[in-house]
Amino acid sequence: MQVLKEKSIKDFLIVHVIFVIIAALTLLFPFPQATVNGKLLTLVLIYNGLVVIEFYGKGYENWKNIWIFAIILSLLMIFPDWYLAETLGALQFPDDGFPMIGNSIPFYMGGLWAIPFVIILFIGDEVRNRKSLQVSYGVVSLLSVVIFAVAELTLVNLPSWSATVIGMTGNLAWYIILPELILGLSAFICYNIVREKKIWMKILGALTVMILYIGNASFFYFIIETLLLGA
Repeated sequence: MQVLKEKSIKDFLIVHVIFVIIAALTLLFPFPQATVNGKLLTLVLIYNGLVVIEFYGKGYENWKNIWIFAIILSLLMIFPDWYLAETLGALQFPDDGFPMIGNSIPFYMGGLWAIPFVIILFIGDEVRNRKSLQVSYGVVSLLSVVIFAVAELTLVNLPSWSATVIGMTGNLAWYIILPELILGLSAFICYNIVREKKIWMKILGALTVMILYIGNASFFYFIIETLLLGA
């Protein structure tokens, strides 16, 4: 069992190294007629495909459970992004002619969130197994802030999405820091509750996490942007 766990970690690292190389080649090299939205959609499909092929090919049941929950939650995260973009006006995606969901959300967003969720849930699960549940909560919280903050600060350079609020450091909006920390932590907690449950329980759990995120984003937007900064 221990050998299988070590092999799972090794394969997890290999898959992500391969994906990073593919992502770098896709994003850094010019491809005529290729839009940013098209490139990101391609990368989202490649990442999820790599994970699915790996857990089916190697029989990693924990990968499968993590990915199923992560992709369900990722699809549901379209609604918070849609709300932040069209209702609050706090988020903007460039329109490069690629088909969009509604008037503002690129299709790749339906699967993009799965990437950080898979990483957070996998690492959190390994820490929980090797250390304790309490330690895993701390690691997941820190990892969530780092991953989401780096994404906010760097993907604007593609350009992908950009924040359109007053309180910002670079492209990192202050109001979203705590909601994204809570998002990662609540996703991990919920996953541990529904991991062995039927699919409808996984959907219900992911829906709960998504609604909690919308509530937190709205609350902290109001506190920081409206009350403190007077937007």
